[in-house]
Amino acid sequence: MKKILNILLLLVLIFTLSSCTALEAYADNIRPTTYAPALTESEAGFIEMLPDLKRAGISVNNPTILGDETQTRKGSGVIIKKETGGLNTVYYALTTQWVVENSLTVTIFTENGTSISGQVLNSKISYEADEDIALIRFSSSENLHVVELKRIDEGVSLDNLTIFSIATPISTAYLNFVTNPALIMGVYDNRIVHGTNLNFGTLGSPLYLKSTGELIGINVKYSFTAGGRPEVLINEAIHINRVIDLVEGYL
Repeated sequence: MKKILNILLLLVLIFTLSSCTALEAYADNIRPTTYAPALTESEAGFIEMLPDLKRAGISVNNPTILGDETQTRKGSGVIIKKETGGLNTVYYALTTQWVVENSLTVTIFTENGTSISGQVLNSKISYEADEDIALIRFSSSENLHVVELKRIDEGVSLDNLTIFSIATPISTAYLNFVTNPALIMGVYDNRIVHGTNLNFGTLGSPLYLKSTGELIGINVKYSFTAGGRPEVLINEAIHINRVIDLVEGYL
């Protein structure tokens, strides 16, 4: 009797395992097939350029006295020149006048989080909207990346090209964050209007062409909703040709 019971239990086990296998095969047959899109050559190139561009990015902190209060202006920037020869390398970086307002020195954070003191070379008491560009000089033993500063030919249109930025929004916890690629909506009076996501801490950040990584502007404005939150799609950068006009005498 015991032998018969063991045989029955074995048959039940075999049937159960067979049923599970059949159910799994059935599930495989009805499960929809998903395919990950292949990485295009342009997307691969975009990903490949990011590490160097991030090493050229900086965060800028400026505790400044405004009226009776001390406020910390936070912004971003990009390294555009270096001078070697001493113990440390001297770097030059772009940001905005708004970020460095009322200060001759600011605190800079590089890609690995190092804190460095920087000197503002062209601090202004007042400036026009298309003059909101500041140049900072600082020394570091780090091997930081330098983005080429070059003019765009007058006949080249930037309309509808895809751009992105590398910036430090809110705090250094998001140091050199890559923003979403977006389109340029137009260029008006040396201002590039575009739609990448900017907010507090991103002013002074570089605006790059996604296809080449070319520096085409410095972000100087982002829009707000009635509630004070950043509104995507209506942001502005000063055209790189105007930027060069403003700083080339200090380089």
